[in-house]
Amino acid sequence: MPESLLLSVVVPTHNSTPTLRTVLAGIRASDLPRNRYELIVVDDASADASATVAGRYADKVVRLTGRSLGRAYARNRGIELARGEIIAFVNSDVLVRPNTLRLLSETITDQPDVHAACALHDDSPAARNFVSQYWNLLLHFGEQRYVGPGADLASGCSAVRRSALAAVGAYDEWRFGAGNLEGLDLAQRLGAGAQRVVVNPNLPVTHLGEWGLGSMCREVWNRSRVLSRSLGYQRTRSAVPSEVVFTLSRAMPWALAVVFMVTLSGAFHTTAWWLPKVTMALFVFVLANSGVYRFYAAARGSIFAISAIPLHLIAQGVSAVALCTGWLLRSVIGDRAPDAATQAYAEVGLDTWPPVPRRR
Repeated sequence: MPESLLLSVVVPTHNSTPTLRTVLAGIRASDLPRNRYELIVVDDASADASATVAGRYADKVVRLTGRSLGRAYARNRGIELARGEIIAFVNSDVLVRPNTLRLLSETITDQPDVHAACALHDDSPAARNFVSQYWNLLLHFGEQRYVGPGADLASGCSAVRRSALAAVGAYDEWRFGAGNLEGLDLAQRLGAGAQRVVVNPNLPVTHLGEWGLGSMCREVWNRSRVLSRSLGYQRTRSAVPSEVVFTLSRAMPWALAVVFMVTLSGAFHTTAWWLPKVTMALFVFVLANSGVYRFYAAARGSIFAISAIPLHLIAQGVSAVALCTGWLLRSVIGDRAPDAATQAYAEVGLDTWPPVPRRR
């Protein structure tokens, strides 16, 4: 291979044997010429055979030991070894199409003012269970509704110029160790540095992961809490309205206001008219989310849309509590701070490891 490549593809993985083989085979099936890219897999302390699977497809396999430190940390280790002018990041549960890597690269190379590009969730995840269908469609809804120029690198498939990564200090691996919203944070820092980030609506990717009620609620909790504590709700909403947290929380103020009024009115009545009051509150919640339910009905039919109502209310409730928790943590404790060693490296000006984003 030449010393300099067009593209380096970095795939972070942690205990992802069920999907990793399909993901790597999809990358290898790319219509981008083989001598134009390299494939780097970073195994984040997996306890399964992920590294063995990766060895059959990757040009380089990095095995991290100890405890898992998250996708941001793993991606940064891949960046350190990458030789490409552009570095693409593909999650270990994201299946690209044959033209995805080529079109991502061309989106950047054909437009000198574009420094990063991102693909979108498609509307048909591999998992067929109800929660997976609901969650993937919710992500797809936000992205399709607000697609266009904006700071968004959160779909699990994106590409960034190497020079732009060097300018902002790569991924923030100490604030986003849990692997939530690190791409959104990177995109915001790129945008703040006048580096343009675009979302390509013609680049859908398929997500292979299966979601259950518990895993979905944990994802909503983590994203909402981190967003309000570390990224700032209002600032991030203006930059990235497609983030799923805003889709969940956009209708909450109006609906909660009606619930409060209904609850307050009950204090002045001795008769327990709880059934009509609860019915009214639920009706307002459904009405406030009518755009989402219309989208579900168009995509999967009316029965699916009606069945999604309880799940959507649960997700909204979890998001509301998590947002409040994040605000409370930020007010009482502050944002997450790096450990002493990372702080010391930052103070002496060492930016390459551990990467500490430069404060503007």
